[in-house]
Amino acid sequence: MTTVPLRYRVPWKKIVVYVLAVLFALYLVLPFYWIVAMSFMPEADAVSVPPQWIPEHPTLANYLGFVDPSDAQALVGSRAIEETPYSLLNSLVVAASTALLNLVLATFAAYSFSRIRFRGSQLLLVLYLITRMVPGIAIIIPFYLLMREFHLLDTYLALILSYTTFALPITIWILKDFFRSVPRELEDAARVDRCGWFRTMWSVFLPVAAPGLVAAAVFSFMTAWNEFMFALFLTSTRAAKTIPVVAANFATDFNTQYTVMAAAGVLAVLPPLLLALVFQRKLVAGMAAGSVKG
Repeated sequence: MTTVPLRYRVPWKKIVVYVLAVLFALYLVLPFYWIVAMSFMPEADAVSVPPQWIPEHPTLANYLGFVDPSDAQALVGSRAIEETPYSLLNSLVVAASTALLNLVLATFAAYSFSRIRFRGSQLLLVLYLITRMVPGIAIIIPFYLLMREFHLLDTYLALILSYTTFALPITIWILKDFFRSVPRELEDAARVDRCGWFRTMWSVFLPVAAPGLVAAAVFSFMTAWNEFMFALFLTSTRAAKTIPVVAANFATDFNTQYTVMAAAGVLAVLPPLLLALVFQRKLVAGMAAGSVKG
């Protein structure tokens, strides 16, 4: 019985891994590509059979509809279309404010857990995570009544406070593990140079911990940007409605075309996508450090 030389053997394991990787990539990319392609199509091309994977008559009319529906394919009077520009701005303000507030609060808390040893610290951290495990539907009514009592319904502040409570426990855990990886010698050297605590934090500690801070900020931003249920309950007008709430209105808006819905989807996904691409390296480094350091 003859054996096949090693150089002629087919690396089946590698082939299977590569094929599975390609299939998984297509599974992730194709739906987004189809939405992008549809957003540049006229309505007739988008609903044609068989479907057109590449726009034959590309147009910007679907995007122009959010600026002036009368000059585009979007039909006049569509509430979802009219509210989309306002909701994008609202989501951007709320998500950015949530990320900033969450980062400030989590930085102080995570630094305390990583540098100060006190009784019950681990129990307190576990309690933080337990609060995150409570389903939103269980607290939405009390939250609504509380915001109504303080006259905060349909305001940015109601959403910012709500989203901060969701993201804060996980952010503390991310930063706590990352802060522990920062050498104490850096702070000791700063104190030798007569730097106060705030100056040490601002000039020495936080620059070194930048990847963890970026990961925490992006996580908070994504949490606020994608949240739907609390935004649905706590907002009612374009003054504070966010993009997930307005996007849901497309499903019940009979005047809306599929191509316009696709354009709204592209606009909704662009800010977090660009944010992740810009901070890709620090995001990966921060999340990796926060998951393996202990």
